[in-house]
Amino acid sequence: MNKLLMVNPAGGYSERVRTILRDDFDVVIVKDEDSCYRLLDDDPEKYPAVIIDLDFAEQREYYLLKKMAGDKIFASIPVIAVTDRTLYPEDMECLKAGFSDILTPPLFREQLINRINNAIRAKDSFTYSEMQKMLKQLPSNIYLKDSEGKYVFATQYWHHLNQEGEKHWTIRGKTDVEIRKDKQNALKAMETDREMLATGKGTNYIIEENDDGVREYLELIKRPVFDDDGNITGIIALINDVTETQLLKMELEERSKTDALTGLLNKGAVEELVSMMLTNYCHESEHCALMVIDVDNFKTINDNYGHATGDSVLSTIGRIIQNIFKGMDVAGRIGGDEFMVFLRDIDSADDDAHLAMKLQQDVRHAFRNKAYKDQVTLSIGISLYPGHGKKFRTLYDKADQALYYVKKHGKGSYHIYSPEE
Repeated sequence: MNKLLMVNPAGGYSERVRTILRDDFDVVIVKDEDSCYRLLDDDPEKYPAVIIDLDFAEQREYYLLKKMAGDKIFASIPVIAVTDRTLYPEDMECLKAGFSDILTPPLFREQLINRINNAIRAKDSFTYSEMQKMLKQLPSNIYLKDSEGKYVFATQYWHHLNQEGEKHWTIRGKTDVEIRKDKQNALKAMETDREMLATGKGTNYIIEENDDGVREYLELIKRPVFDDDGNITGIIALINDVTETQLLKMELEERSKTDALTGLLNKGAVEELVSMMLTNYCHESEHCALMVIDVDNFKTINDNYGHATGDSVLSTIGRIIQNIFKGMDVAGRIGGDEFMVFLRDIDSADDDAHLAMKLQQDVRHAFRNKAYKDQVTLSIGISLYPGHGKKFRTLYDKADQALYYVKKHGKGSYHIYSPEE
């Protein structure tokens, strides 16, 4: 039962009002305005309205109203005057001072209850309107949905909505599928809403929007709304534009997986990606290959021509590898002068041999005008899936053994692993 505060019921009329209200409200009597203010200040949500004797309020020059007006927290609490006499024109000043209504005789129970509830709703509506104006100033979009997942209110209409065809378009009463351009994200929104309405658990997630070629990332924070009995009555949610943060995060993640000099994947990223492909995507009916590539004489080039030249050699080789191996292939730099390439779904070992020879030819061509052209060659060791192994570590060890065979037999060539060697 809602509580009402009644200030200084001076005569029998105020007591009669209290008697009428007691079946619908718990009427709490306070002796003066300061006592009333202290109770409101302790818990403003506890008392939806205040009733005060009109003559008493006028004598006090609307002291309580002035005191409450100093704090926005009391904006939703109506103050209602009550009197048993005929009103005079000067009594209308109390409405200008901020009273929500004046209760005069004769009063019937239904009429009295209705006027008090109307005053409470009017104040709530005013507060809602003011709150709506304030929320619109925020960069975030705040919205409410009902228990069916239909929009009730939104502080702003973001440009990912389909607002065409209506002069006075409104979000109210519509679902995500009806209003959002991106139907995939709309379905995801409705799915998360249904789950939340069923479980009562909030959720946070980030979606990517690509409207007219503009890439954006939006963070959605959703929470269920409960009534006093614990029933879910709707959803309140916040949409934040996190594009800048998300792009920075993605860039940092990319940097953590990329070799800065060549732009290829680094060792950890290559191992992780190849292992994942071997486990989830490669089938025994497919033929795959792992190449381990070593730049011959790299230390000599560094020593004779300097580290800047050495870096240029590695960068050029990295670019050549990137141009040759694309699509489902995985390429990376796994050490100082060592590279690795994983080829998925090749027709036969002849494909490996052809690509290894092309790589060596392209590298020789790239350095044909350099003083160190005869020193820049590649040694390549190759292992095959599934014949030489099905796990990354096994294939790497076999390819490394094949590389050692090339190094031992003159460098500048390629070799496919053979268990007999």
